[in-house]
Amino acid sequence: MTKHLEEIKRTLEIEDNDLDEQIKDFVKRTESQLKVRLNFIDEVPTQLEYIVVEVAINRFNRKGDEGYTSYSQEGQSINYGKLLDDYENDIKAWLKKQDEDSGRVNRSAAMFV
Repeated sequence: MTKHLEEIKRTLEIEDNDLDEQIKDFVKRTESQLKVRLNFIDEVPTQLEYIVVEVAINRFNRKGDEGYTSYSQEGQSINYGKLLDDYENDIKAWLKKQDEDSGRVNRSAAMFV
């Protein structure tokens, strides 16, 4: 069982175990995508685990609409972005902090005379 399963089920108000495997699949794919964006690290850092939970919930809520970029019906319109894009600023901030902590900050600058 994934460590995020119970939190996701509580949020989605799922009380049985019928959808556990599907939720685990969403978590696994989200973790894999996030690891790639984090320069192919082996584990999702604790500080960014909330992204896994939030994206897995969003993926669950999009079931059946996976291929859509937008949807409109009777005056209601929904636009679907790439799910991790909503967290790009957080991902970049984490990467920047890692670079700073390891001394890999690019200190080069251009000077115009």
